[in-house]
Amino acid sequence: MTEILPQETNNFSKGSEWRKWDLHIHTPSSFYFNGTKKFIEMSNEEKIAEVKLFIEMVNNSDVAVFCLMDYWNFDFYLLFQEYIAENADELKKTVFPGMELRIESPTDYRLNIHVILSDKLSKQELIDFKSELYIRSIDKKLSDDALIRFGKSLDESKAGKHGFANPQTLDNEKLLQLGSQTAEITQDSLRKAFNQIPFE
Repeated sequence: MTEILPQETNNFSKGSEWRKWDLHIHTPSSFYFNGTKKFIEMSNEEKIAEVKLFIEMVNNSDVAVFCLMDYWNFDFYLLFQEYIAENADELKKTVFPGMELRIESPTDYRLNIHVILSDKLSKQELIDFKSELYIRSIDKKLSDDALIRFGKSLDESKAGKHGFANPQTLDNEKLLQLGSQTAEITQDSLRKAFNQIPFE
């Protein structure tokens, strides 16, 4: 027998509310960023100015929730998180940490994964997540150094398919870009990375 609750117990006074969410924001720390300057090239002052500009744009947007989806790293989010910890009143919206990854798969096309994580995770928990990720074929933990090493391990024809010269002739900046465009994370390491995230 189904019990019918009195109308007064319903806490929902309105129907559905629709809000815009943008869960795929690239920042200057993503290798695909097309702005004037990459995060790695910026001074500390320029990085903070970029974080402030991001917060201003987020607050002025009609989008309610955002997720930073940089390839291979949380660098911008970690600085953003640090800044917000000291200036909490400046942010009026929700911003989640995320990471865009390419993962090994038995397909003839590239398979990307968009990881969206909780904004309650600490800096260390995000670092622990990333530290579990391994690049396929060179069995190295995900880092800029490992991406450079992976880029250098490719043969000339593979690099050429992505518009690069022989990897043995490229500098580290180009190798990082090549590695970022071609590396894949192992499925097993992604599972282990998720095990670093608290259950709740």
